Amino acid sequence: MRFEIKYIVPDSKLPLLREMMEPFVRPDKYIIDRNRRSYTVRSVYFDTPDLLYYREKIEGVPFRLKLRIRTYNTAKENSKVFFEIKRKHKIPMTKNRADFDFDTTMRYLKSGDVDNGDILPIKKENTLKFLYHLHRDNLHPTVLVVYDREAYESVFDNTVRITFDKRLRSADVSDVEELYREDLISVMQGFFILEVKYNKKYPEWMQLIVNSLDLKQVAASKYCMCMDNHPAIFTRDHWSEMLEFRKRLELRA
Repeated sequence: MRFEIKYIVPDSKLPLLREMMEPFVRPDKYIIDRNRRSYTVRSVYFDTPDLLYYREKIEGVPFRLKLRIRTYNTAKENSKVFFEIKRKHKIPMTKNRADFDFDTTMRYLKSGDVDNGDILPIKKENTLKFLYHLHRDNLHPTVLVVYDREAYESVFDNTVRITFDKRLRSADVSDVEELYREDLISVMQGFFILEVKYNKKYPEWMQLIVNSLDLKQVAASKYCMCMDNHPAIFTRDHWSEMLEFRKRLELRA
Protein backbone atom coordinates (compact mmCIF):
# COMPACT_ATOMS: atom_id res chain seq x y z
CA MET A 1 0.00 0.00 0.00
CA ARG A 2 1.16 3.52 -0.80
CA PHE A 3 -0.27 6.85 0.30
CA GLU A 4 -0.56 10.01 -1.80
CA ILE A 5 -1.43 13.39 -0.29
CA LYS A 6 -2.06 16.29 -2.69
CA TYR A 7 -2.06 20.08 -2.49
CA ILE A 8 -2.76 22.75 -5.11
CA VAL A 9 -0.08 25.43 -4.76
CA PRO A 10 0.34 28.84 -6.47
CA ASP A 11 3.37 29.02 -8.76
CA SER A 12 4.57 32.00 -6.71
CA LYS A 13 5.31 29.68 -3.76
CA LEU A 14 7.50 27.29 -5.76
CA PRO A 15 10.91 28.97 -5.07
CA LEU A 16 10.25 29.12 -1.32
CA LEU A 17 9.01 25.53 -1.25
CA ARG A 18 12.20 24.35 -2.98
CA GLU A 19 14.32 26.33 -0.52
CA MET A 20 12.52 24.93 2.54
CA MET A 21 12.75 21.35 1.27
CA GLU A 22 16.41 21.49 0.22
CA PRO A 23 17.96 20.13 3.47
CA PHE A 24 15.66 17.11 3.43
CA VAL A 25 15.62 15.90 -0.19
CA ARG A 26 17.72 15.02 -3.21
CA PRO A 27 16.65 15.12 -6.88
CA ASP A 28 14.81 12.10 -8.15
CA LYS A 29 16.96 9.64 -10.14
CA TYR A 30 14.70 10.05 -13.19
CA ILE A 31 15.64 13.72 -13.63
CA ILE A 32 18.43 13.42 -16.18
CA ASP A 33 18.82 17.14 -16.94
CA ARG A 34 19.56 18.79 -13.56
CA ASN A 35 19.33 22.27 -15.11
CA ARG A 36 15.80 21.69 -16.37
CA ARG A 37 14.76 20.07 -13.05
CA SER A 38 11.77 18.29 -14.64
CA TYR A 39 10.72 15.51 -16.98
CA THR A 40 7.46 15.33 -18.91
CA VAL A 41 4.76 12.79 -18.03
CA ARG A 42 2.24 11.78 -20.73
CA SER A 43 -0.82 9.62 -20.04
CA VAL A 44 -3.81 8.58 -22.13
CA TYR A 45 -6.67 7.73 -19.75
CA PHE A 46 -9.41 5.22 -20.45
CA ASP A 47 -13.03 5.22 -19.32
CA THR A 48 -16.28 3.37 -19.89
CA PRO A 49 -18.85 4.55 -22.48
CA ASP A 50 -20.84 6.18 -19.65
CA LEU A 51 -17.68 7.59 -17.98
CA LEU A 52 -17.96 5.47 -14.85
CA TYR A 53 -14.38 6.18 -13.66
CA TYR A 54 -14.92 9.92 -14.00
CA ARG A 55 -18.24 9.79 -12.13
CA GLU A 56 -16.84 7.65 -9.32
CA LYS A 57 -14.01 10.11 -8.73
CA ILE A 58 -16.33 13.13 -8.73
CA GLU A 59 -18.72 11.41 -6.32
CA GLY A 60 -15.89 10.32 -4.03
CA VAL A 61 -16.39 6.56 -4.29
CA PRO A 62 -13.74 5.20 -1.86
CA PHE A 63 -12.73 2.12 -3.88
CA ARG A 64 -12.10 2.85 -7.53
CA LEU A 65 -10.02 2.01 -10.57
CA LYS A 66 -8.04 3.99 -13.14
CA LEU A 67 -6.46 2.70 -16.36
CA ARG A 68 -3.94 4.61 -18.45
CA ILE A 69 -1.13 4.25 -20.94
CA ARG A 70 1.87 6.29 -19.74
CA THR A 71 5.20 7.40 -21.14
CA TYR A 72 7.80 10.08 -20.45
CA ASN A 73 9.27 13.02 -22.36
CA THR A 74 9.19 12.89 -26.18
CA ALA A 75 9.04 9.99 -28.63
CA LYS A 76 12.38 8.27 -29.12
CA GLU A 77 13.40 4.91 -30.49
CA ASN A 78 12.77 2.26 -27.82
CA SER A 79 10.97 4.72 -25.51
CA LYS A 80 9.21 2.82 -22.74
CA VAL A 81 5.43 2.89 -22.67
CA PHE A 82 3.57 1.56 -19.63
CA PHE A 83 0.28 -0.23 -19.13
CA GLU A 84 -0.92 1.05 -15.74
CA ILE A 85 -3.77 0.11 -13.44
CA LYS A 86 -4.13 2.31 -10.37
CA ARG A 87 -6.43 1.17 -7.58
CA LYS A 88 -7.55 3.54 -4.86
CA HIS A 89 -8.55 2.12 -1.47
CA LYS A 90 -9.82 5.28 0.25
CA ILE A 91 -6.42 6.97 0.80
CA PRO A 92 -3.87 4.18 0.12
CA MET A 93 -3.35 3.03 -3.45
CA THR A 94 -1.77 0.15 -5.34
CA LYS A 95 -0.45 0.08 -8.89
CA ASN A 96 0.13 -2.60 -11.54
CA ARG A 97 2.60 -1.74 -14.31
CA ALA A 98 4.13 -3.34 -17.39
CA ASP A 99 6.44 -1.57 -19.85
CA PHE A 100 7.14 -2.24 -23.54
CA ASP A 101 8.27 -0.21 -26.53
CA PHE A 102 5.57 1.82 -28.28
CA ASP A 103 5.00 -0.59 -31.17
CA THR A 104 4.64 -3.59 -28.86
CA THR A 105 2.20 -1.69 -26.65
CA MET A 106 0.06 -0.82 -29.67
CA ARG A 107 0.16 -4.42 -30.86
CA TYR A 108 -1.01 -5.81 -27.52
CA LEU A 109 -3.78 -3.21 -27.30
CA LYS A 110 -5.09 -4.12 -30.74
CA SER A 111 -4.62 -7.90 -30.67
CA GLY A 112 -4.87 -8.74 -26.98
CA ASP A 113 -2.36 -11.52 -27.65
CA VAL A 114 0.54 -11.41 -25.20
CA ASP A 115 1.47 -15.08 -25.54
CA ASN A 116 3.62 -14.68 -28.65
CA GLY A 117 6.61 -13.11 -26.95
CA ASP A 118 9.29 -13.61 -24.34
CA ILE A 119 7.75 -11.63 -21.48
CA LEU A 120 8.61 -11.69 -17.78
CA PRO A 121 5.78 -13.37 -15.82
CA ILE A 122 4.93 -10.25 -13.78
CA LYS A 123 4.80 -8.08 -16.92
CA LYS A 124 2.57 -10.61 -18.63
CA GLU A 125 0.29 -10.81 -15.59
CA ASN A 126 -0.07 -7.03 -15.34
CA THR A 127 -0.66 -6.65 -19.09
CA LEU A 128 -3.36 -9.33 -18.99
CA LYS A 129 -5.01 -7.55 -16.05
CA PHE A 130 -5.06 -4.32 -18.05
CA LEU A 131 -6.50 -6.01 -21.14
CA TYR A 132 -9.09 -7.82 -19.00
CA HIS A 133 -10.50 -4.53 -17.68
CA LEU A 134 -10.18 -2.92 -21.10
CA HIS A 135 -12.41 -5.51 -22.76
CA ARG A 136 -14.70 -6.34 -19.85
CA ASP A 137 -15.73 -2.71 -19.35
CA ASN A 138 -15.51 -1.68 -23.02
CA LEU A 139 -12.99 1.03 -22.17
CA HIS A 140 -11.89 3.66 -24.67
CA PRO A 141 -9.32 6.51 -24.65
CA THR A 142 -10.79 9.79 -23.42
CA VAL A 143 -8.13 12.40 -22.65
CA LEU A 144 -4.38 12.95 -22.90
CA VAL A 145 -2.94 14.40 -19.67
CA VAL A 146 0.53 15.98 -19.82
CA TYR A 147 2.58 17.79 -17.18
CA ASP A 148 6.17 18.52 -16.20
CA ARG A 149 7.20 16.70 -13.04
CA GLU A 150 9.88 18.01 -10.68
CA ALA A 151 10.60 15.13 -8.32
CA TYR A 152 12.58 14.57 -5.14
CA GLU A 153 13.15 11.76 -2.66
CA SER A 154 13.82 12.08 1.06
CA VAL A 155 17.45 11.78 2.19
CA PHE A 156 16.16 9.92 5.27
CA ASP A 157 13.81 7.46 3.58
CA ASN A 158 13.94 6.80 -0.16
CA THR A 159 10.36 5.52 -0.14
CA VAL A 160 9.22 9.11 0.54
CA ARG A 161 8.81 11.01 -2.72
CA ILE A 162 7.82 14.65 -3.23
CA THR A 163 6.66 15.79 -6.67
CA PHE A 164 5.68 19.13 -8.19
CA ASP A 165 3.45 18.54 -11.22
CA LYS A 166 3.64 21.75 -13.26
CA ARG A 167 2.17 23.14 -16.49
CA LEU A 168 -0.77 20.73 -16.55
CA ARG A 169 -2.20 20.50 -20.07
CA SER A 170 -4.47 18.20 -22.03
CA ALA A 171 -6.08 17.14 -25.29
CA ASP A 172 -9.27 15.33 -26.27
CA VAL A 173 -8.11 12.03 -27.79
CA SER A 174 -9.74 8.93 -29.24
CA ASP A 175 -6.62 6.86 -29.93
CA VAL A 176 -3.57 5.89 -27.85
CA GLU A 177 -1.37 6.75 -30.83
CA GLU A 178 -2.01 10.42 -29.91
CA LEU A 179 0.19 9.93 -26.82
CA TYR A 180 2.84 12.35 -28.13
CA ARG A 181 0.51 15.13 -29.29
CA GLU A 182 1.70 18.67 -28.65
CA ASP A 183 -1.40 20.74 -29.49
CA LEU A 184 -2.52 20.90 -25.86
CA ILE A 185 -4.73 23.18 -23.79
CA SER A 186 -3.48 24.54 -20.44
CA VAL A 187 -5.30 23.50 -17.28
CA MET A 188 -5.14 25.28 -13.92
CA GLN A 189 -2.80 28.06 -15.04
CA GLY A 190 -0.79 29.71 -12.27
CA PHE A 191 -0.86 26.64 -10.02
CA PHE A 192 0.90 23.29 -9.66
CA ILE A 193 0.07 20.09 -7.79
CA LEU A 194 2.29 19.10 -4.88
CA GLU A 195 2.16 15.38 -4.04
CA VAL A 196 3.66 13.73 -0.96
CA LYS A 197 4.00 9.96 -1.46
CA TYR A 198 4.99 7.54 1.28
CA ASN A 199 4.55 3.94 2.43
CA LYS A 200 4.27 4.16 6.21
CA LYS A 201 4.36 7.61 7.80
CA TYR A 202 3.91 11.14 6.49
CA PRO A 203 7.33 12.83 6.99
CA GLU A 204 7.33 15.22 9.94
CA TRP A 205 9.66 17.71 8.23
CA MET A 206 7.25 17.96 5.29
CA GLN A 207 4.31 18.49 7.62
CA LEU A 208 6.11 21.48 9.15
CA ILE A 209 6.72 22.95 5.68
CA VAL A 210 3.11 22.39 4.60
CA ASN A 211 1.83 24.03 7.79
CA SER A 212 4.16 27.03 7.48
CA LEU A 213 2.97 27.66 3.90
CA ASP A 214 -0.67 27.16 4.96
CA LEU A 215 -1.27 24.47 2.32
CA LYS A 216 -4.52 22.50 2.49
CA GLN A 217 -4.93 18.90 1.39
CA VAL A 218 -7.23 18.49 -1.63
CA ALA A 219 -8.59 15.65 -3.77
CA ALA A 220 -6.90 16.86 -6.97
CA SER A 221 -7.59 14.54 -9.90
CA LYS A 222 -5.63 15.50 -13.00
CA TYR A 223 -7.89 13.20 -14.99
CA CYS A 224 -11.10 14.94 -13.89
CA MET A 225 -9.63 18.44 -14.26
CA CYS A 226 -8.54 17.66 -17.80
CA MET A 227 -11.85 16.00 -18.67
CA ASP A 228 -13.68 19.13 -17.51
CA ASN A 229 -11.43 21.13 -19.83
CA HIS A 230 -12.87 19.32 -22.88
CA PRO A 231 -16.69 19.31 -23.00
CA ALA A 232 -16.53 17.76 -26.48
CA ILE A 233 -15.35 14.50 -24.88
CA PHE A 234 -18.88 13.99 -23.64
CA THR A 235 -21.73 13.30 -26.03
CA ARG A 236 -24.50 15.88 -25.79
CA ASP A 237 -26.64 13.51 -23.73
CA HIS A 238 -23.78 12.52 -21.46
CA TRP A 239 -22.73 16.15 -21.05
CA SER A 240 -26.18 17.30 -19.94
CA GLU A 241 -26.42 14.29 -17.61
CA MET A 242 -22.98 15.11 -16.19
CA LEU A 243 -23.94 18.73 -15.53
CA GLU A 244 -27.01 17.56 -13.62
CA PHE A 245 -24.86 15.06 -11.75
CA ARG A 246 -22.40 17.81 -10.71
CA LYS A 247 -25.28 20.09 -9.63
CA ARG A 248 -26.73 17.35 -7.41
CA LEU A 249 -23.35 16.85 -5.76
CA GLU A 250 -22.97 20.61 -5.14
CA LEU A 251 -26.42 20.76 -3.54
CA ARG A 252 -25.55 17.79 -1.35
CA ALA A 253 -22.28 19.38 -0.15
